[in-house]
Amino acid sequence: MKKHLLFKVVLTFLLPACLYLCSTGTYAQDSRNVVTGTVTDTKNEAIIGASVKENGTTNGAVTDANGRFTLKTSSPNATLTISYIGYLTRNIPVGGNKSLKIILQENKVALNEIVVVGYGTQKKVNLSGAVASVNMKELENRPVVNVVEALQGTTPGLTIQQSNSQPGSRPSINIRGINTLNNNDPLVIIDGIQGDIQNVNMTDIENISVLKDASSTAIYGSRASNGVILITTKKGTKGKPRIAYDYSYAVQTPTFLPDIVESWVYAELRNEALVNSGRPAQFNAEQIAGFRQNGPNSNWMKDIYQSSAPQQSHNFSVAGGNDKTTYLVSGAYLDQESLFEGPEYGLQRSNFRVNMETNVSERLKFNILAAYTRNGLKDHAYWTEWLIEQATRMPPIYSIKDENGEYTYPSGSNSNALARLETGGIRKSQNDDLSGIINGELKIVDGLKLRAMVGAKLYNNRLNENRKAIPGSGDQENRMTNSSQRIQEITANTILSYDKTFGNHAVSAMAGYSYEGSTDNRFSTFRVANGTPYDIMGGEQTSNTGNQEWQTEWSIYSAFFRLNYNFRERYLFEFNLRDDASSKFRKGNRSAWFPSASAAWRISEEHFYPEQLKNILTSAKIRSSIGLVGNNRIDDYQYQANVNASQGYNFGSKVVPVTTFDPYNADIKWETTRMFNIGADLDFFKNNTLSLSADYFMNNTYDILVGLPLPGLYGSAAPIQNGGEVHTRGWELSARYNLKTGGVRHWISASLSDSKNKVADLGGAYFINGTDITTIVKEGYPINAYYAYRSDGFFQNMDEVARGPHLVSITPKPGDLRYLDKNGDGVIRDDDDRFVLGNRDPRLLYGFNYRAEWKGLDFSMFWQGVGQRNVWLRGEAVEAFHNNNEGPVFNFHIDRWTPNHPDASYPRLTVGSESANNAVKSDFWIENAAYLRLKNIQVGYTIPTRWTNKLPGSRLRIYATIQNALTLTNMKGGWDPEASDGSGRIYPVNRTYSLGLNLNF
Repeated sequence: MKKHLLFKVVLTFLLPACLYLCSTGTYAQDSRNVVTGTVTDTKNEAIIGASVKENGTTNGAVTDANGRFTLKTSSPNATLTISYIGYLTRNIPVGGNKSLKIILQENKVALNEIVVVGYGTQKKVNLSGAVASVNMKELENRPVVNVVEALQGTTPGLTIQQSNSQPGSRPSINIRGINTLNNNDPLVIIDGIQGDIQNVNMTDIENISVLKDASSTAIYGSRASNGVILITTKKGTKGKPRIAYDYSYAVQTPTFLPDIVESWVYAELRNEALVNSGRPAQFNAEQIAGFRQNGPNSNWMKDIYQSSAPQQSHNFSVAGGNDKTTYLVSGAYLDQESLFEGPEYGLQRSNFRVNMETNVSERLKFNILAAYTRNGLKDHAYWTEWLIEQATRMPPIYSIKDENGEYTYPSGSNSNALARLETGGIRKSQNDDLSGIINGELKIVDGLKLRAMVGAKLYNNRLNENRKAIPGSGDQENRMTNSSQRIQEITANTILSYDKTFGNHAVSAMAGYSYEGSTDNRFSTFRVANGTPYDIMGGEQTSNTGNQEWQTEWSIYSAFFRLNYNFRERYLFEFNLRDDASSKFRKGNRSAWFPSASAAWRISEEHFYPEQLKNILTSAKIRSSIGLVGNNRIDDYQYQANVNASQGYNFGSKVVPVTTFDPYNADIKWETTRMFNIGADLDFFKNNTLSLSADYFMNNTYDILVGLPLPGLYGSAAPIQNGGEVHTRGWELSARYNLKTGGVRHWISASLSDSKNKVADLGGAYFINGTDITTIVKEGYPINAYYAYRSDGFFQNMDEVARGPHLVSITPKPGDLRYLDKNGDGVIRDDDDRFVLGNRDPRLLYGFNYRAEWKGLDFSMFWQGVGQRNVWLRGEAVEAFHNNNEGPVFNFHIDRWTPNHPDASYPRLTVGSESANNAVKSDFWIENAAYLRLKNIQVGYTIPTRWTNKLPGSRLRIYATIQNALTLTNMKGGWDPEASDGSGRIYPVNRTYSLGLNLNF
């Protein structure tokens, strides 16, 4: 990647410059009519940055700081289109005039906004369900690898957690919290078919809608219990070709890395821990002084990472069309280099998209969409957890390489994380995602339409791993692995819709039928070839080799119906019904009905609504919905007895094959979620400059598919059954405020939301899960709540130690942690004294966005955070000298208990078995992971038209932006607050500095 970087940067800036110069040279030879003018609002204030285009051509200009423009047109009788965000677009005939004064009227955006919903669109004012439309303007030009990262914090109720930024990683996403013990991912629909949100190029997206309640999601039935994300990509528009090119170059750095002590401090603390544990000190005063003066002060976690890594992206699109056909063609390229040291690890992604629409006649039109994404990932051949575990545990007194440049293996280690990265082999994967959609629409009579769609998706992934033995280390295995996966999906639906207005009554109805089917085929083979580093899978080797192949299939048939009615846009009603039949259940249980209903009342449209109030509260609507949605996201064939064949057992000298049957339950059926939502939407002031929305929701999920415990005599794992129920409650608030002060326009938005879940029914059973991190699923508590002892300060003296309580078989000492004795018997035991504590699910999610524009300058910042979250860190992430290792020691360990410092924040330092009391699972290791993050800050400048008007229709904007610019948190040890549970063995979250440009022709 690095060797091509200079060429790519030169090409990036040289190509636009050449285009500009060529266009300028050509333009000078052309003679056209010159039109000048000003664009103002109804208050005669200049509108800065308004678009002025000549219809049917690429000629265009942008108004300057005084609202003025100059445009050379192709004809004295040309027609100009003038547009600006928040104002009504106008078409103005030039009529031979040389000077024009154009006044734009503000548009009541909130009332006229069109929102994408399931299988159609609706005016926002007529929505009776909980649907959020993402403002794509707020996501522009962020240096993110996928759209999920950009969405974090933008929409109330949309929870996104990015625990790391390793190339190829996937942030987690859910809508309105956790509703089930199973898969909580939302359904993602891209242009009408299910797709991977990670593979959509963000600059191709026209609209994102988040469907959150039963009224909006029930039309998707069996997979809508976790909400739905609808993505609509951009399409072409009439006119000559319009070209857009976006480029950004970024530098990635870690937001957080472990904060370890200097080597001389380490040596002093190591001695203290050894003496506290009854062992002799390791370092003398002379050695400690040497460390203080000469080091080394190694940090292996920093040594395995580069100080920075480049990232760049290119986006190119051409759009245009005529009265019959419009088109958009786009391409994109992303190159994200990994921070890991090694042979240019990283992700390369290519996107290609074609959207074309043709009007065959006034009644018939077709739409063809095709998209292709390739993800190429190059990574090290080991597990990231292994690398970080070993690097974190290493104390600062050891260098990762010696003075001769050879890898070191100190502290009893038989591996070196840097050696694994640089010489331990590579893992390459290539992921191809191809989709194609054909839509047809026939207008039968006025208001009656027939639509049909067929979509196909092909996902093909291939992985090749060559792990190499490393001389002088314990890594002596040459292992080759090849695997492949191929998924084929077909989606088809036919929809009949009717829309008609009868005086004050508006009716909309839709009925449809759909089919979805998928085939997933996988193959994997490996070979351990000791003695050869070559990546060769062939040969006659029969030991230390193996392969496996499997295939799964599923399908679902659905019928659905929706009815909308409104009276004078005052009383709004909607009813949805869907019937799904899934192959994941046996005949008789495959089909289920999912109905929903909603209603809304626009109080502001009532005749009794005071006119004086309408100047302040211009629109007021309350709405409510209730309904059922489903979840069938379980493994295939759970209702059948699956057969497993294995080599079996040895009887004498003969191996007898064995066949076993998986436990199954033929009576399983759908998980179902009953959703209730009530909300209000308020718009204030004449031009709706202030908008507020509020929602409260209750989700009850019952018949949850879960494997409840069975008596030990059963002799096998428990089959799943419909045996659980979870209740989720929450609320959401959002606000938007637009204003203008002098020549500056401001856009402000904010959101706040919360949700919590509780296990309502498990038939009296409970589950305790995990080893390093222990969680419990139990009635009356949140899903996967932490389950551990509750700490009660430190034992301060031997009298307190004598009074106890004590852990079984452990006698603590002053400075050790004390635990609450839940049952009061004086002994701390797992069965009697553990508490249900917090959990990892984020609560009180908030976001704040501010954007301003003035005389071609624009500025934006986006803050995002979590008000309540716990994360349980353990092992080398937080424990000094964990598991009898020589390290780690973090800076927060300096504040440890000693007889002279009894009010410390960390217990006395110990090693080995002397640490047994403090290392047990307790809330002492559960961190407050609340945070506030400046997610993005951006400054841009649009070059004035007097500099660019020689390039027909051109607009050039340059910008600088920082992603994850600042984080405020109380997390210890230098760990990121979005880190997942465990020992901190994860790649860091990146801070990204970026420069870029937007060029339009």
